[in-house]
Amino acid sequence: MSTAEAQQIVDPFVPEGDSRWYRAMRHFWHPVAYSKDVAEAQMVSGRLLGERILVVRHEGTVRAFMDVCRHKGAAPSLGWVENGCINCPYHGWAYDMDGTLVSIPSRPELNGVLQLGLVRYLCRERSGLVWVSLSDEPWGDPPGIDEWDDPIMRWQTPPSYDWATSSPRRLENFVDFSHFPFVHENVLGTRDKARIESHDVWREGGSLRFDKVFVEPNVDRMKELLGIDDDTMAVRNWYRLTVPGSIALVRTFPNGRRYALYMVTAPTGLETCRNFWHIGADFVDAPSEMDFLLEFEYMVLDQDQPIVESQWPEHLPDRLNAETYVKVADDVTLAYRKWLFELAEELEPG
Repeated sequence: MSTAEAQQIVDPFVPEGDSRWYRAMRHFWHPVAYSKDVAEAQMVSGRLLGERILVVRHEGTVRAFMDVCRHKGAAPSLGWVENGCINCPYHGWAYDMDGTLVSIPSRPELNGVLQLGLVRYLCRERSGLVWVSLSDEPWGDPPGIDEWDDPIMRWQTPPSYDWATSSPRRLENFVDFSHFPFVHENVLGTRDKARIESHDVWREGGSLRFDKVFVEPNVDRMKELLGIDDDTMAVRNWYRLTVPGSIALVRTFPNGRRYALYMVTAPTGLETCRNFWHIGADFVDAPSEMDFLLEFEYMVLDQDQPIVESQWPEHLPDRLNAETYVKVADDVTLAYRKWLFELAEELEPG
């Protein structure tokens, strides 16, 4: 293949500045922290779409600001909260919980004179996460998981993790059925059953819905926890994908027991993401049983990460024809990209 021919293949991947889908991400809700990690009068820092974000809890309510002092650009999140104010660690400038500048210790006569403030963002809590929108009119509401308040489900919230890939690529990995027999051989699938059968994918409200039955190995501890003796079992996976980066999965086993996995991938940059997640089950009680489920998920993540981070480019291509799709096997990927690109055109026209 000549250099010119190779360049023709590469061109569809090259973004013109920031990709339109990436710019459109500003119009959605994204998580920046777990609710449990934001204690009263405490600040937590995060990053979203290349911007530094500060979240703080005051009188039970979480608020979000750009984590940049208006004086010399230091991070107020490195400072302290006192008397209902955020204090920058560099020079002690203080901002109230609306973000308004109220104190300049080095020039107190300027207090109330300089009309400055921290940039404030919309902020909500749902399903154990702190959600932030960089737009004043975000698309939809912060997504959640219906089973979060189910009294039978027992939940645990592992630490977030960062991957060197775009958030859409991370999300697509989660719902890519045909990689199971290869990346997760004898864990989530087997190569002798790699064929993907037809399945429906449809839009419902602000989500894509789809479900799939997989024949999976049933070995070791899972046999004991589930009370299923068979070496293989048919598991129905129910998915709800909320654009741009939320996926709720409920796995129902042959005896009706359920395992839930909720993951939201937040775009920290064009080619980086931070991933928040909860796992829950209605068939475990002891901490050691919950630890077993978590160890299983970490094993799956360790298998996925190097493969997904090897995808090039790290950001999602701007054009649907930049990559090849296989009918049935890639139905979810194609439905997701089409909707994401449609919303990008709607939210970032021109």
